[in-house]
Amino acid sequence: MLCSLSVDDLSSDVRWDDIDEALAFAARENAVALLHAHVPGETIRAQTVDDVLSLAEQYGLAFVRHDELSVDAVPRAGLALAFDDQATEKWTELRDVFAAHGARVTFYLTRFHNYTAEMKAQIAQLAADGHAIEAHTVDHLHANSYVTLHGLDAYLEDEVLPSFEILRAAGYAPSSFAFPFGEARERTYRAVLDLPGVERIRLSLGSCPY
Repeated sequence: MLCSLSVDDLSSDVRWDDIDEALAFAARENAVALLHAHVPGETIRAQTVDDVLSLAEQYGLAFVRHDELSVDAVPRAGLALAFDDQATEKWTELRDVFAAHGARVTFYLTRFHNYTAEMKAQIAQLAADGHAIEAHTVDHLHANSYVTLHGLDAYLEDEVLPSFEILRAAGYAPSSFAFPFGEARERTYRAVLDLPGVERIRLSLGSCPY
């Protein structure tokens, strides 16, 4: 269970004190801070990404991919930064920023079935750079609404499992799942976490039980 704090400073109110405290806590407690964003230049300033990475370095944090997070992993102070959805071009524009900090991040992909050849090539480049590629549903629908209308089994069969299968067919090895909008009821997120091959799920603070 991964509980993540949004750093989308263009689309929502972000308190730098909260970000600083999350990174300071990680350094102090030998833990990993979890932050996520979406579209550089639209939901988050590109400079903010650079600033977050710089602040993590000041705290002496390692950059950790989500597929490296495990209860069996050796504890270390780190930052696990993730980006959601399908902003492949904007993410690619940050390659030099990531490289300058030696940062490896995680990309949660949705609507991969609609990606153009260019978008798929951009994701392949990001993966080759050492970043993780993970699942974020087929069509980015609200889990709670979908389960209410169609049932839990339908959500798993329509939105969750295919999002893993299509990435695996493309040569990736997703093991993590992020809920769209960071929202899911307990019965839903526990069902996803119980699926074969799903080692971790990510929610936003409003839905996380911790």
